[in-house]
Amino acid sequence: MEDAVKRFVWPAIKTLIAVIAAVALVKIAFFPSQNNSATADISPGYAANVKTVAVTTGNISNTVEVKGRIVQDATVEVQADLAGVVDSVAVEKDAQVNAGEPLLYIKHSEPQSPVTKTDEEGNVTQTPVADKVTWSTIYAPVSGTVTPKVIRQQETGVGVVVATIAPSTYSATGTVSAAQQYRLTNAPTAATLTLEGGPAPFQCNNLKVGTKSATSTTTGENGSKTTTSGDGTSVEMRCSVPGDQKVFAGMAATMSVDAGSASDALLVPVTAVEGKVGSGFVWLVPESGDASKAVKTAVTLGITDGTNIQVTAGLKADQKILQFVPNKDTQRTGTPDTCEQDKSACYDSNGKEIL
Repeated sequence: MEDAVKRFVWPAIKTLIAVIAAVALVKIAFFPSQNNSATADISPGYAANVKTVAVTTGNISNTVEVKGRIVQDATVEVQADLAGVVDSVAVEKDAQVNAGEPLLYIKHSEPQSPVTKTDEEGNVTQTPVADKVTWSTIYAPVSGTVTPKVIRQQETGVGVVVATIAPSTYSATGTVSAAQQYRLTNAPTAATLTLEGGPAPFQCNNLKVGTKSATSTTTGENGSKTTTSGDGTSVEMRCSVPGDQKVFAGMAATMSVDAGSASDALLVPVTAVEGKVGSGFVWLVPESGDASKAVKTAVTLGITDGTNIQVTAGLKADQKILQFVPNKDTQRTGTPDTCEQDKSACYDSNGKEIL
């Protein structure tokens, strides 16, 4: 009896279990529960409850803030403009000079041929002629602390550094991110400078935005000098501190640049636009109000304040658009301080998308 059970019953039970398991797997794979059909069956287009916003009109200003530090302006090299001998040095080492003051005098002597005369009797006489002397006065190009690099009676040539001057002037400088560069394409020539622990905000002039030099030297509060090497790709903002403002090297500073403004402009949230500079796309909701039928629409873009962006063409006031770009996270991540090649997004120093 036991042999019959082992021989026929147990194999039959195992076969039945296998069949039941197979049927269950087929049901799961091809006949899912009807309770889950709402999430499994995703209809094309956009959800009906997606958020929309209206195109509004208003005022907008593009203010870019760049954080940086106060640095002493770089040491200026003074070069000789005449080959000759240093006749005299007008200043001592570490003397304070003003721009335009003489630093040293260079003398260039050029021998002249003697004057030869023959008298009536045929006697030849030669009269020496004094050397032709040319003088050059080397002036201080800037105000500051001077260090002569030559001594009296030393020979020098054109282009030789004969002195250096550490200016008594300062500048504010900071690194500009890729996203900020797009907002500074029409930057003004001045910025508002705010110093941490310093005087009230004031205007700094001679504003420049450009690639950092390969090497730069800054002077700290204790007089120590630090030389840094750039990669030729980092972009720097720099402006000159007025001479009547008391500042110190190393102070934290914020440069605020008014890069444009517009009144009665068409405005939309930056989250609604694919692209941030020049041109982009929004999703225009039809007059029926059906957000699922929103149409991708090209627009021309103006300035942005980081929250809203100006639309100069492609939309009209009160039109409805999707508040967020479809199939896109509310905030993407990418390489810090860069923008996508198609300018669809830019990222801050932490790699988060600037909305």
